[in-house]
Amino acid sequence: MLEWIAERIMALVNFLPPVFVSDEHHFVLVRTMFALLLVVLVVYILAMWPFGSMIAHIRSKLRKQSER
Repeated sequence: MLEWIAERIMALVNFLPPVFVSDEHHFVLVRTMFALLLVVLVVYILAMWPFGSMIAHIRSKLRKQSER
């Protein structure tokens, strides 16, 4: 399962840069940038997952206060 996810991520990272860059010299740089953004997004989602219900609770309290 993990191998399948890694293959899909690599396919996505290799597909996107040619859409934006036609120069082969910058291809590796753009591919690395997309990979780094993808890793940061995954880490952010995993880090914020436990706080999702707490954030929703705080938002609902703020909405109730603003309605008064």
